[in-house]
Amino acid sequence: MPSRGSSLMRWGRSRWALSMFSALTAVVLIVGFSMGARLSHAGKASPTVTRPPWADKFDDDSDLGRLDQSFLAEYAYPNTDVPFQATLNAQSAFQQVASRGQSKHAAGSWSLIGPSTAIQPGVLSFTGNQYITSGRVTALAIAPTCTASQCRLWVGAAGGGVWRTDNALSGTPGWTFLSGSFGTNAIGTLTVDPTDPSGNTIYAGTGEPNASADSEAGLGIYKSTDGGTTWTHLASQVTALTTAGNGTYTGDAFAARSISTIVVDPTNANTLYVSSTRGIRGGSSVTSGGATTSPPTPRPPFGLFKSTDGGATFSFIWDGNGTIRGVNQVALDPSSVHTVYAAAFQQGIWRSTDDGATWAQIFTPTSPLENTDRSQFAVTTKSGLTRMYVGDGSTGVNPSQVFRTDDAQAASPAFVSLTSSSRLDPRYGTFNYCTGQCWYDNGIYTPAGQPDTVVVIGSYQYSEIGLRSNGRAVTMSKDAGATFSDLTMDASSNTTPNGLHPDQHALVFMPGNPDVWFEGSDGGMVRSSGSYSDISAQCDSRPLSPPSLVACHNLLKAVPSHLYFLNKGLSTLQFQSLSASASDPTTNLMGGTQDNGTWQYSGSSVTWNQAIYGDGGQSGFSAGNSALRFNTFTGQATDVNFQNGDPTKWVIGTGPIAASGEGAYFYPPVVADPNSANAGTIFQGSQSVWRTQDWAGSQAYLEANCPEFTTAFNDPACGDFVRIGPSGATNLTAGSLGTRAGGDVAAITRAPSNTGTLWVATGTGRVFVSENSDAAANAVTFTRIDTLASNAPGRFVSSIYVDPSNPNHAWISYSGYNFNTPSQPGHVFEVTYNPLAGTATWVNLDGGTGPMGDLPVTGLVRDDVTGDLYASTDFGVMTLPNASSSWALAGVGMPNVEVDGLTIVPGSRVLYAATHGRSAWKLNLA
Repeated sequence: MPSRGSSLMRWGRSRWALSMFSALTAVVLIVGFSMGARLSHAGKASPTVTRPPWADKFDDDSDLGRLDQSFLAEYAYPNTDVPFQATLNAQSAFQQVASRGQSKHAAGSWSLIGPSTAIQPGVLSFTGNQYITSGRVTALAIAPTCTASQCRLWVGAAGGGVWRTDNALSGTPGWTFLSGSFGTNAIGTLTVDPTDPSGNTIYAGTGEPNASADSEAGLGIYKSTDGGTTWTHLASQVTALTTAGNGTYTGDAFAARSISTIVVDPTNANTLYVSSTRGIRGGSSVTSGGATTSPPTPRPPFGLFKSTDGGATFSFIWDGNGTIRGVNQVALDPSSVHTVYAAAFQQGIWRSTDDGATWAQIFTPTSPLENTDRSQFAVTTKSGLTRMYVGDGSTGVNPSQVFRTDDAQAASPAFVSLTSSSRLDPRYGTFNYCTGQCWYDNGIYTPAGQPDTVVVIGSYQYSEIGLRSNGRAVTMSKDAGATFSDLTMDASSNTTPNGLHPDQHALVFMPGNPDVWFEGSDGGMVRSSGSYSDISAQCDSRPLSPPSLVACHNLLKAVPSHLYFLNKGLSTLQFQSLSASASDPTTNLMGGTQDNGTWQYSGSSVTWNQAIYGDGGQSGFSAGNSALRFNTFTGQATDVNFQNGDPTKWVIGTGPIAASGEGAYFYPPVVADPNSANAGTIFQGSQSVWRTQDWAGSQAYLEANCPEFTTAFNDPACGDFVRIGPSGATNLTAGSLGTRAGGDVAAITRAPSNTGTLWVATGTGRVFVSENSDAAANAVTFTRIDTLASNAPGRFVSSIYVDPSNPNHAWISYSGYNFNTPSQPGHVFEVTYNPLAGTATWVNLDGGTGPMGDLPVTGLVRDDVTGDLYASTDFGVMTLPNASSSWALAGVGMPNVEVDGLTIVPGSRVLYAATHGRSAWKLNLA
């Protein structure tokens, strides 16, 4: 999440071609995809970690599309930026709506339907062992008073807020959600005040700084003096020239920015250093994000700020040497609080020896021409000098490396590389450690008092799992970088160990015992046992070349004896959307999540089971048979399932689309036809609309030839989707169709009252209606109707809801801000198309400056029983009661969280919300 790459898939969904290890794969396939099967090599039968048969399908550049500089400008379209004042206006508008109270039909409280125990079965994990997951962890903080009997730990989630446990060393810590009072639950950093020996003073910086297309911007700094039970929002006032140089900004220094680090001077609690980066606002179930360049209005600059009054006011002290992404880290020298180090995207590491007044570069990045280059560092002392460890990398132009200097205070510190590309070299452990996504997965840590120990976190070496390493997601050296061991999997089992989830973001050590560490990733929280085991003998039974065997022996000499999953109780999954079974819509749901796959809800508000791995976008059921399902990974990778969602029975269904070369949004729209007469029909939107009428093809053929675990997602023989529309003119984004060209298909909805009417919209605001979507592919026609109304906004269409009693009547929601289309304001419209007269009307239901305010809408549904509308936003859900002109709050009890999608079942009187960080919620309708 999240993110976009037109041809690169999340978790490396470029899939694989069978290689030298095909025989190994065949062995595993014979035992029915058992992740615990034993492998033999060279006559040896020693048990070893089994390499999943699908592991080679994941490559190491899987998140290139996660960059917020990508063409994901939907939220800002047709301009390139979200105006800062518009963001503040949107927040204010939601608060005004909330102050009006609730609609009588939507009165009541939202209830969390989970999951708080999200179970990934062993058949879908990298190790073959069951894993309990949670959403993306971006920040960790541990109390200085943590002991074996009582250990307080705080966790910050990308969109899921701040959580605390007082028994972090338990096998199942109890978690408490703390940030319900925050204006946003997107968290970037957590810092315990070192001047408070009780460990009760903590700062939370909002906004995620990880440069992804779903790294949501924040709303400043919150401070607690009672361990997080209550919070105060810091004023953080600043007056500074804007980054764009288009004026002077006065206000909260961190509003609409993402906070990467908060540092408190250990000698003076009133002195704070805070670094910030760009962040995005907005999303939808289809995609998320927006470019944040060339701000049209003054807004806070991003960079490094300093406060000497405890956060009441700040001074802007460094712009990151002109960085276009921001300052990603700041730290004080452990021997001198007057010496400050800071890292900025593309700019390496800089030093100030005069409390931040002047700056000089001390480390040059490996890819200075790449604005995705990110340097992370850790400082400690060794023999009276300041030692600095640095991890640096970009999008893969140069492999990422780790460096060290033993005198960071020298006039020109000398950095030596602790990385080697040679598998014969013990320093191979950090080679390309964050692959091509160092702007997202990158961190380096050294525990207090142990300067020779360094831990490096990054992405996942998928192609090495069960071969020359266990994934190298986290590596450790205890000899100052001379050798590294792989901490990604533990020694609990020779065949099905516990392992880390891909994509690492945060790590803290237990005070006084740094062999116990806590680590956060896209899959939540893991803790180490504090002891290490030599499992290098496993290497001897792996099919390895001599150099790879050397690497394996080096890397597996000291792995964690045990890794504990700490995610039970953390309801922080980032859902994109939820789908309900037509036959049982209250206890049979599926939902896709960022980097945690697609999930099955069967009525428990606690436990959900993962149906399939990877990223999860759209999902759905056949209208006539709920055993027929589909899921979406990213882009054009969609699977179908004929066997009630059995995790081992997913098959590639959209091979022809993926092989076509068309573009698509990161989570493209995919919908099943709601009419049982078309029970086998699925529509997918890329640049054209694609259709299958038999659930992607023959079940027997697909299950025999296109199993998800081993088949390329772009195999054109897997699936029978075809473009619909006139031959050679199916592209609904083409310039030949006039204005608002570009983008991809953003929304698809089939009218439930007949078998042919289909509404389609693009990310640039084009809207089409087809009256015969069930006709022969080349006979299908589309009529563009946004050109028939002068007030139809030229902005991103986030959803369409079609009237079940009139297929030419619909409600459409728009993302983006009125600032960008001042002559076409509005975010919710009632649209009526008259195909006989060739006319269409757009009736604005919020006015832009009226009852809803300038508030982008991420999703829209209608209660067909009452006529009420429900709209999701960055801050929650609101409703427009039938025959009313004033929007109201839809229920209470849900924290301020981005809601990416809504699903309503009017007949069952239930509304579901897919939140981007607080899992799934339900509102019972009156």
